[in-house]
Amino acid sequence: MPCLAGEQVVELDTGSLVATSCSCERVATGVAFRAKARAIDGEGEPVLDAEGRPVVTELSHVAPVAVVDAETASVISRDCLLAVLGEPVTRPWADVLLSSVSIRVSLAAAPISGPVDAGAVL
Repeated sequence: MPCLAGEQVVELDTGSLVATSCSCERVATGVAFRAKARAIDGEGEPVLDAEGRPVVTELSHVAPVAVVDAETASVISRDCLLAVLGEPVTRPWADVLLSSVSIRVSLAAAPISGPVDAGAVL
């Protein structure tokens, strides 16, 4: 399955294909984990919403070095990737955060996005 360097393609239980990636970066307060999920088609091309924008979600999470040492970067990265895939995580993140970064939510909203004809709905 074609994808960008550093990505892993995952097929969701819905059949949707998602290219995922996660990176770690040293920041002033510890380590920043940045996970990304891009909806793609069978050729690796971006899935677009009703306005023609790629369906993409991202999560940025900063952990203190002590937490990374205790839990390992792999465990934290896995939770970040699971979050953008819309899967259950072990971290105590709020449901509203998880919903906002879920590629599943973005895919469900993709055909609905765009302007509303106020005259037609009022």
